[in-house]
Amino acid sequence: MRNLSTVSILHYVYGGFICLMAIFLGFAMYAVGSMLNSDLMQHEMDAPPEIVGHLMQSIGSGVAFAVLAFGVFVILSGYWISKARNRTGSMVIAALCCLSIPFGTALGVFTLITLSNDEVKQHYSGI
Repeated sequence: MRNLSTVSILHYVYGGFICLMAIFLGFAMYAVGSMLNSDLMQHEMDAPPEIVGHLMQSIGSGVAFAVLAFGVFVILSGYWISKARNRTGSMVIAALCCLSIPFGTALGVFTLITLSNDEVKQHYSGI
């Protein structure tokens, strides 16, 4: 029970970190695409086609949006844990966090162990 607040705070922090990295990734991919599409680059003899810059921007935006959405879900999981709601949703998010080595794995395993505790299950069910 006492670990629930710690797990919740860790989800908030980790989700915020993921969101910041997604924003950085989005800006970086946009900058690279803009550089590839710049007039100076297009006048070079061995410059890549203009479509390459647009593809970098499109793919980068899509990946950044997916990472940002995952970060928001991790923060939402922290909220669920703090309110003792949607245990299954938090466990799914924790399992997905395990794919992110090393910090996500540590958080995911700690969350899964904490939410699998019988005392925590009773707390969620309101018994």
